[in-house]
Amino acid sequence: MDFEAVCSVNDLPNGSRRCVVLATGRTVLLVHHKHALYCIDQACYHHGGPLLTGDIEELGGKVAISCPWHAYKIALDNGEGLYMGFDSGNMKAPVLKSKGVKQRTHHIKVHNSTIFVADSTIPGQDAIASDSYAFRKQVIPTNVDETGLVKLHSKMS
Repeated sequence: MDFEAVCSVNDLPNGSRRCVVLATGRTVLLVHHKHALYCIDQACYHHGGPLLTGDIEELGGKVAISCPWHAYKIALDNGEGLYMGFDSGNMKAPVLKSKGVKQRTHHIKVHNSTIFVADSTIPGQDAIASDSYAFRKQVIPTNVDETGLVKLHSKMS
């Protein structure tokens, strides 16, 4: 597994997010939430919505990001598509359910105040739904921050 430097820990303070393009061409989203670091494909598996602008919430003990386009919920730790549903025989209280892994997550580590990411794609492995949007440049708005659109950051050199 090849890790690459993507940014300094100072560039991703607690409560922030950042999009970067890995050497493989895959665009990922780094999330620093409650002192935990996560890395997932930046475009939602459903229709490529920019997850950078999605709300982060806790669902049944899972930290999830909500796609701003269609409100699909994605677990940040493992990429599961999440939803609240009912169990047959118990129609009173909805429970957290999983659609399975839909969003690719990536390995992340910190060394000497630098954040490193490794693309988790394994050649020959079955595709994950988010793979179809991970390399599309058009899913990344490139306007300046004042517009409220996603700003793409270059990785460290």
